[in-house]
Amino acid sequence: MPPPTATILYARDGYDTSRPRLMGRHAAGEGFLRGMVRHSGFDRLVALVARPADAAAFQAQARDLGATMPVEAVPEAELHRVSETGCLMVPGPELAPLAWRRQRSGATGFSLVGITHTTASHGAMDSIADLLTGPLQPWDALVCTSAAVRASVDRLLEAEAAWLRQRLGATRFAPPALPVIPLGVDVPALARDEAARAAWRQRLGVGPLDVVVLHHGRLSFHAKAHPLPMFLALGRAAAAAPPGARVHLVLSGWFADDVQRGAFQAMAQALCPVLAIHHVDGRTPEVRQAIWSAADAFTLLSDNIQETFGLAPVEAMAAGLPVVATDWDGLRDTVEHGVTGFRVPTLMGSPMGDLAARHESTLDSYDSYIAGAAQFTAVDVGATEDAFRALVADAGLRARMGEAGRRRAAALFDWSVVIGQYRALWAELAAIRGKASPVRGGESPRRADPALLFADYPTRSLGPATRLRLAPGIADAAAAVARLTALAAIPGVAPRRDLLPSEESFRTALAVLEAGPAPVAALAATLPPPRAARLARALAWLVKIDVLRLAEDEA
Repeated sequence: MPPPTATILYARDGYDTSRPRLMGRHAAGEGFLRGMVRHSGFDRLVALVARPADAAAFQAQARDLGATMPVEAVPEAELHRVSETGCLMVPGPELAPLAWRRQRSGATGFSLVGITHTTASHGAMDSIADLLTGPLQPWDALVCTSAAVRASVDRLLEAEAAWLRQRLGATRFAPPALPVIPLGVDVPALARDEAARAAWRQRLGVGPLDVVVLHHGRLSFHAKAHPLPMFLALGRAAAAAPPGARVHLVLSGWFADDVQRGAFQAMAQALCPVLAIHHVDGRTPEVRQAIWSAADAFTLLSDNIQETFGLAPVEAMAAGLPVVATDWDGLRDTVEHGVTGFRVPTLMGSPMGDLAARHESTLDSYDSYIAGAAQFTAVDVGATEDAFRALVADAGLRARMGEAGRRRAAALFDWSVVIGQYRALWAELAAIRGKASPVRGGESPRRADPALLFADYPTRSLGPATRLRLAPGIADAAAAVARLTALAAIPGVAPRRDLLPSEESFRTALAVLEAGPAPVAALAATLPPPRAARLARALAWLVKIDVLRLAEDEA
């Protein structure tokens, strides 16, 4: 059996880290593509794309990331071709619409594998709930990036199933598999660069005894991590630093707007005036690659429900930095408390049903919704201060935890390891698919053939027995093709010209009418099946433009 492979559903937005509003899913998407290029072992790299621009972007990005194998882009209209690789990797949880589309060519053709990023938005929640009613199969999967998000997905599916049981008496549910596979990092690329460390520390004015704590990522008090616990705890630890040592906080990130920037500056001034704080733009390639080398420790005190994994702490471990993080979502899977750093306790207030209700009714925006949830999520400031104090005071502890983190990152989160987990998943799903009985294809009941769904609109429908003739003044097939070609050249006459048969197909079929009226079936029989169906439908357009008419006995 050939090794398992996959096609990537690619749109540049999901893999572009050069954008001003850089988010974790963009970095994760680029990282996944890099991992596929370097560690998949594929003999060709294939993407399914909606637009020619995405095809060009995919091919260029794959080459930039070092792809040496052939790189191919398949138009999304040819979804059935995913069966050539056996799996479609989807950069989100939106699997049900693709499963309905897959139905048209047969569900056993290939597997669908999605992934969780944020699960707090309406769109993400609806996509997850739709997994129960869409035609997903046992050979499909939604990858959960952490045990915590797997639990929330299970909870959402259980609630949806309970509703369907109550409303419809439904008893059979077949959700896709929900494996837990983490996001990955390029561990070797994050190794400390001593030259970069010296240059950055000189640029920031860091003394030989000073300690630099790094925070890397979006700087948002409502959508990422509220900085108050960090400022309070690190400010207090800085005040108790050993003689001659100054504590620096490097905020490597980007503000969404001036409101966020002003809030961070006001809190820093009020809460930790003794702390030396530096802001660098974490979106630039120079900073994203080298800033890790300047630091002695890393912190991310995440308190936000929109995040499911937390990539930056894993990058920090790969860079050999001890991590002070919250005991929260995916950080529980990545940071080993007391070994690679410290996880400080968190506390969530309850109930918050009113926040969900206001968000559902659009009284609150998504940003307001997650801000409300974060406002009532507390980070243990005392435990955070203790963690910072320990690391600031003890260079040996920093070194031991940093080295343990580097080893853990290499063993569990390097892309070579993570892609290996995906390869095992693809193989497992392929084995299940290979043993499955054929699943009859069909269309979504919500997306039925308009000729059937709206069959009561027209006076009659064009069918195989419908008899047609050439319109008055058109003597033969050549004249008919000349007229339809001239009319199609007029703007608006054929707005979907891409759906029409070729001139040669028209000429071949219309030649039948030179002997007199004939049924649609006779015209279609002049062409092979795929072209015949396209021709039969287009005959209605020829009636529309008065190249053909219904025969007298059918009028």
